[in-house]
Amino acid sequence: MFFSSVHTVKRLIKPISRKALTPYRFLLDAGTMSILAACGFTGQETSQQPVPSAMREPVELVFFSTSGWSEEAFNERFGQTMRAKFPEYTIKYIQASKEVTMESLITSKTAIDVYWDTHTATFNNLDRFKIQSDMSGLIQKHNVNLAQLDPSSLHIAKSMSGGGISALPLVSNTEVLYYNKDVFDKFGVAFPKDGMTRDELLDLAKRFNRTDGGIKYYGLGTYPSYALALSPFSIPYVDAKTDKPTIQTDPRWKTLYEHLVAAYQTTDNKKMSDPNQFLKGNMAMFLGLANMFLNFDVSAMNWDIASYPLYKEVPGVGQQALPTMFAITSLSKHPDQAMEVLSYMLSEEVQKSLSERAIIPILQTPAVIQAYGTKAPYPNKNYSAILKNKFTNSPPMTVYDLRVQDLYLKPLEQLAQGTIDLNTAFRQIEEESNQWIAQEKASK
Repeated sequence: MFFSSVHTVKRLIKPISRKALTPYRFLLDAGTMSILAACGFTGQETSQQPVPSAMREPVELVFFSTSGWSEEAFNERFGQTMRAKFPEYTIKYIQASKEVTMESLITSKTAIDVYWDTHTATFNNLDRFKIQSDMSGLIQKHNVNLAQLDPSSLHIAKSMSGGGISALPLVSNTEVLYYNKDVFDKFGVAFPKDGMTRDELLDLAKRFNRTDGGIKYYGLGTYPSYALALSPFSIPYVDAKTDKPTIQTDPRWKTLYEHLVAAYQTTDNKKMSDPNQFLKGNMAMFLGLANMFLNFDVSAMNWDIASYPLYKEVPGVGQQALPTMFAITSLSKHPDQAMEVLSYMLSEEVQKSLSERAIIPILQTPAVIQAYGTKAPYPNKNYSAILKNKFTNSPPMTVYDLRVQDLYLKPLEQLAQGTIDLNTAFRQIEEESNQWIAQEKASK
């Protein structure tokens, strides 16, 4: 059994508004082992033991993120817990905006103690601004037992760090299949089950692309970026050794695109990746992040979930993990105190609390695992579906992935509409990706 985690927050009494948080800010995986190593690390290592609570001196710890999370969202997921445990420390959260950027903070000499975001964004920004720091010594000093953490998320943390560990996962995420029970009941169709294949999912979705009583119904909404980036095939967008796109060299891309195009064809050949489209009530199913019910008000819908449908080519293998990474940067004035806080956030006490609320934990102890979903806000839901599948490890990352991903996604609607074929689309993706990578290299 495997666990992953979530990027967003939810009040137990009332869901966080969409404005409070941009819940699905993410994109992609892949980690080259040489990129961060080439940049060098500046981690502070020490053999001293952690400072006892009674001896802590007041310090300010600055947490910065480009994730889109509001201060309210950060506090609800992380900040309140940190402050309650460490009242001596001032936990300051800086949310990125048009005016407040990584560049502006570095220029103003703001000491960013911890940068956090999705693992891909963390990897890119640590590398871009050369602020990575090897946390290995601090991890050892504060007795963080890496063997108890989710192995797939830890694999990502190590692969993005060139041999050391420049960030730690605190939570993660995955996709599950949401479905509207009322739509299924209306058309007399049996509910989706755990363990379905992708082919079975698509056959089911086709039954709902119809008009009834003047209302247009749709089959399956999906996030194309997640379908590609988190796929169980673990295909990198860019080969980390050659810096070349893999779209024409790895035949597994064809399988992924064929499934995506088929999903688009159950929603009138359009991309429907906004959960709000599902919440309108005329869509049968939606492949969304596991924590979607925590980020959107789903109280008016008669919904449930089933496990992520599997590809027959890789039976029993689920998606890649989607962890949120926290990195102590080389700009930090208080790396030891920052590590003390992160270590606590990985404690059984905190991780169990997250798990109870159906926030997928990183810590894998029996107590944490058994607590999953026991205090989730919506009772009688199939929360165990979130944990059904074994995650596969992610491929090596490159600094080009985020932009190249956009090029991979670009022709999907044309493919669904039949105005372009796969061979043509793949050639265009390869040409545009190579062109952009060459320009990016030339600009450095």
